[in-house]
Amino acid sequence: MNRKIKNIVFDLGGVLIDLDFPRALKAFEQAGLTDIAKGVQAFSREGIFMDVELGNIAAEDFFRAICQRSEKPLSMELAADYWNLILLDIPQEKLEVIRHLRKHYHVHLLSNTNRPHWEYICQKCFQANGFNLNDYFEQIFLSYEMHLAKPNKQIFVQMLEESGMNPEETLFIDDSEANCQAAEEVGIHTHHYHIGDDLNEIFK
Repeated sequence: MNRKIKNIVFDLGGVLIDLDFPRALKAFEQAGLTDIAKGVQAFSREGIFMDVELGNIAAEDFFRAICQRSEKPLSMELAADYWNLILLDIPQEKLEVIRHLRKHYHVHLLSNTNRPHWEYICQKCFQANGFNLNDYFEQIFLSYEMHLAKPNKQIFVQMLEESGMNPEETLFIDDSEANCQAAEEVGIHTHHYHIGDDLNEIFK
């Protein structure tokens, strides 16, 4: 790896945490939410999906909108459970890699996500087994808090400004080529991650 790198920025979904869209898709379809299921399948960047990722609507309003579209009675609690079915787990070996990297680099997270998903992941993954967020990341940048989403270049600009990171000393790891290209346009080094890649190999 480039010896100039001092900062590592991870994407979350598809890089650290494994995702299972078909599982959530099936649950929404069984609830009679065909249009929501289609949005989940495409991980839609439109309508209420985009609004919740950008933090433009509260999680409660997002789930209320889902319930109103259901052909069958659906509680907000069950809608939240269905929504979280997209998320699986972060393999322990990846968590160990991040904790090891924290000893040698400034490690950050930049994710397009929403409050329900983030809270679920924190509780299930990052705050498990006696660890906490500070064991993994120096700073965390989330789309729903920043009101910006990748691949908008401005989210990278804001991240650099808030963190003080030098783009030439920063490596961004994402499973989206478009997101990597946007990061490169502001001078950040990137690694396009593919499912199954060994994170350890990136840092050799």
